[in-house]
Amino acid sequence: MVDVVQLERTLDLWASMWQPRERARFEDALERVVHSDAPLPMRLAALAACEVIGSPRLLGAAERAATELDEIWLLAVEEVAEPRARLMRHAGRLQHDIFGVRFLLDKAVRDPQNPVADKLLDRVDVRDLYAAMHAALDDETRTEAARRLARRGPHQRARLFAAVDLDAEAFDEQLSIDVPLDDLLDGDDYAASA
Repeated sequence: MVDVVQLERTLDLWASMWQPRERARFEDALERVVHSDAPLPMRLAALAACEVIGSPRLLGAAERAATELDEIWLLAVEEVAEPRARLMRHAGRLQHDIFGVRFLLDKAVRDPQNPVADKLLDRVDVRDLYAAMHAALDDETRTEAARRLARRGPHQRARLFAAVDLDAEAFDEQLSIDVPLDDLLDGDDYAASA
């Protein structure tokens, strides 16, 4: 019953907000949705986002909202929020750690089935992923980083490209030469849901 597509959009938008003022306004909006009369799947997605993001303010909002919901809905929220929150915390530890992100990229190149590297690379800060792409010494690692950038949500990509003054179409065009974009979209749950 949790709108997982909306949850992923919300997390993409949160990840594209880098300034404290932006994040504070976003938290205001998320709190309003949690305590509104919005459709239940949207409210549950907002509640899950509060738990995933895990700021003190949003955890407080989630606690207050939990008193208004049935146990079955809370279990549904926990089922989608808990694994995402754990990934978000681990990815947060890698913030500004270009060597750590490069290590994960190298691991993903050597062992594409590695679940830890795969999931963490989808959640690390997009700026660190971009920096690691440029710091990589080999084409395989750079290609993997570019592929990971292409998989990111539209808000993160737009913010990154604006920050580095990069044309998104030029990036997609260059990437399609190395990695066909159609191949990325097949079987990619996030891309299909975005």
